[in-house]
Amino acid sequence: MPNFQADALSGFIGRILEAAGARSDYAEIVAEHLVNANLAGHDSHGVIRTPYYLRSIEKGELQPAAEPEIVEETASMAQICGNWTFGQVIAKQATELAIDKARAQGVGLVSMYHEGHTGRLGTYAEMGAAAGMASMIWDGCLGGPRSIVVPLNGTGRKIGANPIAMGFPSETHGAVILDFATSISAAGKVMVAVDKGEQLPGEWIVDADWQPTSDPTQLAKGGALRPMGLPDVGHKGYALAMMVGFFTLMASLRSDKQPPLEDRWGTVILLIDISRFGPVAAFKGQVDTIIDYVKTDPLGGEVLYPGEVEARNRRQRLANGIDLPAATWREIAACAEGLGVARINPL
Repeated sequence: MPNFQADALSGFIGRILEAAGARSDYAEIVAEHLVNANLAGHDSHGVIRTPYYLRSIEKGELQPAAEPEIVEETASMAQICGNWTFGQVIAKQATELAIDKARAQGVGLVSMYHEGHTGRLGTYAEMGAAAGMASMIWDGCLGGPRSIVVPLNGTGRKIGANPIAMGFPSETHGAVILDFATSISAAGKVMVAVDKGEQLPGEWIVDADWQPTSDPTQLAKGGALRPMGLPDVGHKGYALAMMVGFFTLMASLRSDKQPPLEDRWGTVILLIDISRFGPVAAFKGQVDTIIDYVKTDPLGGEVLYPGEVEARNRRQRLANGIDLPAATWREIAACAEGLGVARINPL
């Protein structure tokens, strides 16, 4: 597979996005976000998304230079209308605003709507942890064209993948991060399997006849993702997806008096200032102690804390470069050629 250093790949993706009409600062934010997802090992939310963003720009669905606006604000909360620009740009602004409000009020809650794909939610939880904050983040939809999950015991794409994220800081272990879709997999992981020419490790999806399958190509042929927890506890993933969807529905209420389903996509970012409960250093030290305690006495494999795999991936890929499936690289390179952007060479 072609291999790239993170900085070179980020600059290349940024130039592609800027050539497609993105503001230069937006292009930098989005490119860095995508490459950071690759560094964390979440290729599903990495540069594989670039062609999708370009197609969205061409269709007028994504406004690459629009300015987000705050439409409601109090001391501890705010609501942002993204005006359909890049979700990463809006979410970065929303997270920074939530951190500021949490520092001032103890809690900061910022919601956003009319947004492009927000990318990897763990990035925003990491921002909160770096600021000494605890975080909870909900993102998704119920209904509309972005829904890609079939309800438990139902048919049709009626629910979004609706991920959730949480984060805490520690002293020596870095950010402790939970970040996962409430579907059995993120749609991007299915995209990666397609590009690699691999079967899925389980029956993550259903085909157009709503029958379980491990063939990743069926998702783009009218299939859908299945709820997390199947086959035994799929009701838990399904219920989580619904509740996340209601949080994000709340975030998008202001989009219209009676918003169409396709507008009911939103994100809610909650930051909590740990220092209001006691010294942050003491909390971080206690997190380290708990992690070390949990990791002792492994049985049949290493005990990992949430976010440890991502931290390891980041160290390894910064040192050794980022591998991209050949199909992913061909599509990105074709996008660059079509926009007149000079391609970079793999290592």
